[in-house]
Amino acid sequence: MTSNDVVLLADMLTRARAETIPALSETEHETYFSAKQYLRHFNATHDDLLSGIVDGAQDGGIDALYMFVNGFCIRDDTPLKGFGRNAQLDLVILQVKNTKGFGESAIDKLVVNLPRLLDFSRSEEKLARTLNPRVLEITRRFLDAYRALEMPSLRILTCFVALKAEHLHPNTVEKSTLIADALKNSFGACVPQIDFLDASALSDMAREKPSVTRCLALAENPISTDTAGGYIGVVRLDEYEKFITDEIGNLDASLFEANVRDYEGETTVNRSIQSTLEKHDENVDFWWLNNGVTIVAHRVQPANKLLELESPQIVNGLQTSHEIYKRGRNASASPENRSVLVKIIQAEDDRVRDRIIRATNSQTSLSLSSLRATDKVQRQIEEYLLQHGLYYERRKHLYSNKGIRIQDLVSIDQMGQALLASLVQMPHVARGQVSRVFEDEIYDLLFVPTHPIGAYLSAIRIQRVCEDFLRQEESTRGQVEDLCFHLTMLATIAATRKNRPTAVDIAEITEFPDTEELNELLKLVRAEFADGARRRREVMLDRVAKDGDVTIQLLNRAKTYLSSSPRRVAVA
Repeated sequence: MTSNDVVLLADMLTRARAETIPALSETEHETYFSAKQYLRHFNATHDDLLSGIVDGAQDGGIDALYMFVNGFCIRDDTPLKGFGRNAQLDLVILQVKNTKGFGESAIDKLVVNLPRLLDFSRSEEKLARTLNPRVLEITRRFLDAYRALEMPSLRILTCFVALKAEHLHPNTVEKSTLIADALKNSFGACVPQIDFLDASALSDMAREKPSVTRCLALAENPISTDTAGGYIGVVRLDEYEKFITDEIGNLDASLFEANVRDYEGETTVNRSIQSTLEKHDENVDFWWLNNGVTIVAHRVQPANKLLELESPQIVNGLQTSHEIYKRGRNASASPENRSVLVKIIQAEDDRVRDRIIRATNSQTSLSLSSLRATDKVQRQIEEYLLQHGLYYERRKHLYSNKGIRIQDLVSIDQMGQALLASLVQMPHVARGQVSRVFEDEIYDLLFVPTHPIGAYLSAIRIQRVCEDFLRQEESTRGQVEDLCFHLTMLATIAATRKNRPTAVDIAEITEFPDTEELNELLKLVRAEFADGARRRREVMLDRVAKDGDVTIQLLNRAKTYLSSSPRRVAVA
């Protein structure tokens, strides 16, 4: 008889399915749902969750792969900046089956494939014969990150999910030690973790409500003013480190209104913070020499030296926080009584919150993603897209847990990719370096206040037309990420009938290329990718898609196509 846990989990999956139709297939939905629960403490966004799904032909027994550095999901190839010694590097491997048990064959596949994938001397040409490109790309990114970081603390989590399982057989647990042994053979210093989630465990995770409150212990009673909700205090460095880390000691990415690459690494400012932290001067406190941290919360409840914060976000002090965290991970760090200055502000109103973020960062040279979210143009995009049934997440998790379909969500990263492909004609950057969206030289090309607001809607719509087209075909379903941005660039040229369409041209698009024309444009992309692969002697499609020279040559093909083809469009 089917247990209650299995029935209840099936109900949860059915209700959650409304959010992923039609973007994901049924099996992809099951993987997305399982990853969302298993990675709940990483606070992964929907972009993060989608980026790791590798399920399909030749997946090597892996349905999803994720990599995190200090709690932040790494989704592109932009080089990681200096995190100092002992950064926390996590690789998460997920297998999800809609079965009544945990098959030993699943373990066998990983025992064989993980050592091959996690080998620095691996041959991708050989691996590509039996493993799909997404698995190879993400594991390559992991290997590159491990080499780029300085003596990282490595944890590899392997999770098996059986949606209809009611119990775990002891033989399966015993055999799973083979995976741990294989991982230790590849990385002797890694900490392997093997988890099995049956229907009961997964449904319990889904019921678990994420904590929105956090306590901050001050060294002394805080100073407050007549204006409700504003406090200034000092916090012992050890207590502040506890505040910014999770229960297992990792940096809690959910606290930061920022992107992992906003941390600037070994800059003059950060080296100065490091030096200040390393010097133990009994006559000088740390907060005397540092500007401190600003925290915004929806509600602040004081109780003597303790502040209870609802939905806190650190909006200024990212560099200081990272350096304090790095100090705490240094085994030689000794206990001390120094403190950091902290401002805590209660701000339920989103516009007030934006003013605080912009004001507290106005004297820095940082191009923080959190600061970008407060730009007037970002608010205008959010308001305009909402009028057309789309929810624009200019800030991470803005619409999380509100039952909104993935199809109707538009993250700032997704908008950046759409504009990189359609307007700036840099699909190779959209494919390989999406985190560069926040850099001045890229951001200032994309999000221009003088651009017609309709250009942003047209850009995301034409990209999604291309995505849907590619997902419908069996031959391209596993290559959507590699083909989409280049196809979007060509589709925009075809829709505007201009080789270099402007924002005004894109805003005026009322009709998109039909299926017949998209097929013709896809032939151009495939032909150039094939030539690019020959020029590079490359077997990996993702590397070809990230090649700027391929973009240049494809634009030349587009000119020829445009001059020789009639206009064929479908109503948008």
